[in-house]
Formats: sequence, C-alpha cells, structure tokens
Amino acid sequence: MNCRNCHGENLELVIDLGMQPWGNNFLPISVNQTVPLYPLQSFFCHGCTMMQLGYTVPKETMFVDHNYVSGTTHSLRVHFKKLCEDMLKKIKFQDTDYVLDIGGNDGTFLAQFENKVKVLNVDSGVKQAEISNSNGIECINQFFNLKTAQQILSTRGHAKAIHGSGVFFHLEELHSVFEGIELLLAKDGVLVAEFIYLPDMVRNGAYDQIYHEHLLYYTLHSFSKLLAKHHLEIHDAELLPIHGGSCIAYISHQGEQKQTERLKDLLAIEENEGFNTADCYKQFAKRITGMRNDLVAIIRDLKNQGKSIQALGAPVKGSTIINYCQLSHNELDCAVEVNRLKCETYFPGTKIPVYHQDEVEKPDAYLLLSWNFKDEILSKLNDFRANGGKIISPLPQPELI
Repeated sequence: MNCRNCHGENLELVIDLGMQPWGNNFLPISVNQTVPLYPLQSFFCHGCTMMQLGYTVPKETMFVDHNYVSGTTHSLRVHFKKLCEDMLKKIKFQDTDYVLDIGGNDGTFLAQFENKVKVLNVDSGVKQAEISNSNGIECINQFFNLKTAQQILSTRGHAKAIHGSGVFFHLEELHSVFEGIELLLAKDGVLVAEFIYLPDMVRNGAYDQIYHEHLLYYTLHSFSKLLAKHHLEIHDAELLPIHGGSCIAYISHQGEQKQTERLKDLLAIEENEGFNTADCYKQFAKRITGMRNDLVAIIRDLKNQGKSIQALGAPVKGSTIINYCQLSHNELDCAVEVNRLKCETYFPGTKIPVYHQDEVEKPDAYLLLSWNFKDEILSKLNDFRANGGKIISPLPQPELI
C-alpha cells in the first residue's frame, strides 16, 4: 500500500483490531442479513509520520445513508456555540462573507451563526441534508471535493471561513478536498479544522476512535505536512476535551498569518514525547490488549453474579469496543439509544438489539460506550445510581462506577 498523504511505501503496521464491520452499519432487526467484515488495521508512515488505516470502505457506503445526527448531544451543541463565538472574535466578517461547513451534518454548528453571518452547509448524508434544509440552513447534498468547490466558487465566491468538525480524517478523496479548500478559501480567510488529536487519543487509551470512517489520525506535524502540499499552514491550535481529546487547528494560506507560541509549544511536545515515531503506537497497541482484557473481566464478573447489562448509547466507536472485545448478546442484553434512527436495529456485527432508552426496563449495569461524554451522562443517571445501578466505563481505564 501507499501512504494516503505522501504516497510513500515505507509503512508499518502498528495496531491490529482484527476483522470488523463498518461501525455504523446498523441494520433493522427485521432484516436477516450478515454485515461484511473488513480489516481494521492502523499503519504508521515513516516518510511523513501519518497514522492511517490500510483498508478503505467506500465513502458512498459510509456517508450517504447513515444515522448520526450531531444535534442529539448537548455537550456538542455547547461546544459549537463557544467555537462560533471564538470565530466571530477572530475573523472580521463583512456583510457579503459566508461560513462554509464541510460535512456539516444536520446544521447544528451553522445554526450558532443565526442572524450573524451567512452560512452554507455541504453534507453527503441524505437524512442530514434534509434536516439542515428544513431548519433553514442551506445544504448542498454531495461530497465536498475540488469539483464541488468550483461549483460553490462560481455561485458564492470565496469563503471567509471554512469549518469542518470530525470530517478531515474521513477523506477518501484526501487531496481533492484540500485542493478545493485552497481554491475556495479567501486570501485572508481561515480554515477551522476540528479533529481527534492522536496524542490525546493515545494518552486516553481511546482505541475506540479507530474505525473505518476514520481513515487518518493526525498529529500537528503530520497534518502540517498534508496542508503544505496545498499551500496551507496552521497558524494556531488549541486542545479541548470534547470527543475524548480533540484539536482545533486554525489554518490560513501560507504566509498570511504568524505562528502562535501556543502552536510552537504543542509541536515541541509532540516531538519530545515521541508521537512522530512508530514505537509510540506499538506501545499503545500493547495497552489496548490490556484494556480489552480488563473490560471483559469486569463484564464476565457481573454476568457470573446474574446481573443484567445494557450498552448505553450506540455510537460508531462503540462498535469497535464491542467487536474487538468479542461481546455478544450473551454479555449485553441490548443497547439503548435516544436517537430513534438507530433504534430497532442490531449493533453492527452482532445480534445485540438497539432499543429506545425510554422503552426498556433499566438494567443492573450500563456499559457506557459514549465514555467521552461521561460527566454529562452520569448527571442524568443520579437516580439510577442512587438505586444501586452501576456504570461500566470502558476507557481510559476500564472501571466499575
């Protein structure tokens, strides 16, 4: 295989999570169908330090008919509101300017700019585009790439700000997307890229962020090397706890902005702590094996006591945990969700049914798959815990709460 970024051939397998389904392939219970399995393996490129998956599930399979909507998580809406406020302070918008959101899902982020700046959403998801448009946020229902950028430029002109949350590591058409951004971003414009930050992913033991939608895993060093190919550069970056450890990079055309000291400090930490080497990720792979064994031991102990266990939430990353740990309906009675688009389905690769949280009797214990929103979720479970209910947190270290 060749590197997705530099096209080099010097790649090393560092993490192998086995054969797994596409983690968002939630098929209806009424459909008697076996989901296909694909290799879930991460490789380190010794040429450009980019971590990446070796196997690509086609984007049309993953991002056209899927069930994730960003508006269901309160913490994410609060985060988007704060980011909107920060962007309005950093960027001097004129009346004719607009903000473009690449992969803007149901429009939750752009809704924060209401009556402040013009907005445009581009998203490949059919349901998500319908929701966005129905809420008055115009959405172009297609994949963003160079061709899409050319179409937008001809009708809208250059974008003063372009935003992408959790999308730039999804890209099958990696270089076409950044060619489109380079073309469409105004000379003094800013690209705001939110992505799972690989160093924090390792620090938090968040192996569940490895799934087929996540083709790339960025450090600031590796992301910078990708951007440089398209005459773009990071001028500032900050780390936030959202999604279990994220980075927001502020990006401009080369030479337009001065690097901040905050960015220089983060780059130095990456270098000093070994995140630009394969050894770091081989050590991470050993930790992942230990975390799997510890989680399975907790679950088996509860089942041996005759306790009922349900998965709380059905996020795509939960599929990585369930399939890697080889959990089945023998260990988990079901999963419960508030997103009705995922209800009355099976967890991918299993016969674990997903039901609506309000329609199922509470168990003795919940497996908290959305562990990165633990504080928000635990605050909603005070009564459950007061009545003896337990919470199994799988990460960053498996524990029974």
